[in-house]
Amino acid sequence: MMVPSEAVLDPDDPYLRAPQTFPQLRSEMVARVAAYGETEDVAEGTLLFARGQRSIDFFLVLSGRIDVFDLDDHGQPRVFASQGEREFTGELDQFTDRQILVSGRAGAPTRVIRVRRDAFRRLVAAEPDIGEILMRAFILRRVGLIRHGQGGVVIVGPAHSGDTLRLQRFLERNGHPHRLVDTEADPDGDGFLGCLTVREAKMPVVVWGGEHVLGNPTTAELADALGLTWDLDAAHVYDLAVVGAGPAGLATGVYAASEGLDTILIEGMAPGGQAGTSSKIENYLGFPTGISGQALAGRAQAQAQKFGARIAISRQVTGLAHVDRLFRLTLEEGAAVAARAVVVATGARYRTLDLPTFARFEGQGIHYAATAMEAALCADQEVVVIGGGNSAGQAAVFLAGKTRRVHVLVRGRGLAATMSD
Repeated sequence: MMVPSEAVLDPDDPYLRAPQTFPQLRSEMVARVAAYGETEDVAEGTLLFARGQRSIDFFLVLSGRIDVFDLDDHGQPRVFASQGEREFTGELDQFTDRQILVSGRAGAPTRVIRVRRDAFRRLVAAEPDIGEILMRAFILRRVGLIRHGQGGVVIVGPAHSGDTLRLQRFLERNGHPHRLVDTEADPDGDGFLGCLTVREAKMPVVVWGGEHVLGNPTTAELADALGLTWDLDAAHVYDLAVVGAGPAGLATGVYAASEGLDTILIEGMAPGGQAGTSSKIENYLGFPTGISGQALAGRAQAQAQKFGARIAISRQVTGLAHVDRLFRLTLEEGAAVAARAVVVATGARYRTLDLPTFARFEGQGIHYAATAMEAALCADQEVVVIGGGNSAGQAAVFLAGKTRRVHVLVRGRGLAATMSD
């Protein structure tokens, strides 16, 4: 069972949906899982996995319990979950090569089934009913970590700073838990900074684990420091490299990896592409009530990784060559990827306004998304949405419920030619 850091009765809080978020497997399912692993007895206090590790094992509890914990702002352990009999450990990073966000230890003398990484992938593929339960639970647990700021990082800086927004947007779109200490409005902000002894020139500051501090990192530096990326092996040859991880790139990754192709997706910012910034998409196949772009991207990413696709983020492709019957992609900072085939799904770039002061306000008043983060920045203010397409319409509807007034500026003669009914 898992307990929220703050007991708020919110029907969208996955921690209040215990049967889906923290399910108990049936006895016959436990027997099937046992065929893929080994039974172990572990003493109370034994550390089974630790934040920062990659490709960890999967644990199913037979008796006793596993306490899941993160570290508070002072580096002290904070237990926020306990997995008991016939419950299991893990969240979305169980499928990825990213560094995990939390640690787990035996909270009592405990007997577990340990399933190694390769065997876990076979389990998910060969036992689809169990795999469905695991995948749903992992997605909901990640949502819970994000909602309650567990296992994440703290950004300390002015909320309206372009760099603060850049870091927040990157973490949000990559599903990494975080919270903001706004030095403009939070009375504790100055005290937090005093403890860190950083200069104003290094704002915003990213802190995690009570000891790791980065002053105004680049997006790539932050991704590397948090273990969202890994060292690419230039000698490894993939069957398929997909450049771009928007809806088209993610779909390609799912189809290729599900057919057994060794697949890598390379994305410059975050999975989801421009669709990932939409507040609600209502015309995507399979979601009759609509879905947010971020939720759609998160599900597609998890689906691709379930089949074994690797996703390299925060890496731009700068060159492509055909050498010795292989395609070789050159990435920023000199890294390289070799593949037998390449699919280019880079989508489009945002059009910018022809204004003399555009660069000054980009990211600090001019934004290219209308998510909850942008809405919070302009709450109770007047905003202008420029454009007459579906994205502009979705943004206007979403912001209308969050701001004082929304103006829609359409450069054409009307909406009929560019916006769906």
